[in-house]
Amino acid sequence: MQINYTSDAFETLIQLVNFTETTNTTGAGLRWLKKYEAFLEKKLSNNTGIRLCNNAALNKLHLQCIYYNVWLIAYSVETNRILIEAILHKSRIVD
Repeated sequence: MQINYTSDAFETLIQLVNFTETTNTTGAGLRWLKKYEAFLEKKLSNNTGIRLCNNAALNKLHLQCIYYNVWLIAYSVETNRILIEAILHKSRIVD
């Protein structure tokens, strides 16, 4: 299944990688990105059992949510692809 990003979600991902790279050792951003991508491939390869987001606004948009460390990943499932619509820090989410 193909994983795509909205422009906002992709911009957030770029900022996360850049922040990780600048605050840690050289290559930390790319290592974080590889772990993140491996997590997504494993978690989203079988999307059954993942419910809609608990957050009312995200639920109203019919988005499903998973957590990667402290990051909430909100996404929608379309035919043969998953669209990552938002990547948010969990401290910004009220369930």
